[in-house]
Amino acid sequence: MQLATLAPPGQPVEWHFCNVAILKLYSEPNAELLHLSSQVLTASTLLDEVVILDVKAIQSVVAMIPKKLILPASEVEQDCFCMMERPGLNISDLGVPYSIYSEGDDDEPEGNDIE
Repeated sequence: MQLATLAPPGQPVEWHFCNVAILKLYSEPNAELLHLSSQVLTASTLLDEVVILDVKAIQSVVAMIPKKLILPASEVEQDCFCMMERPGLNISDLGVPYSIYSEGDDDEPEGNDIE
């Protein structure tokens, strides 16, 4: 993200502008669920904390996917957020052209192939 501002008229031009990210924080992952899922499923809750930092300090980007879960040692469904480390990486979109709906190389007469 970028946060920008304009200097008021008549002010010295010695202002320093930074690109910053505004981040909402999440709790540590539920340790029992993480252990039971063999380190696969991370479930956190959204905290009421906001952090502003220089974008150059960002080391990686993750997606936090909202999910309702019944956590271990609880019988109540809770709103959680599960971490996905590579947002946007979709196994079906790797640039390989193939059709899952047609058999072989048979073309439709009108060119209505699904690819």
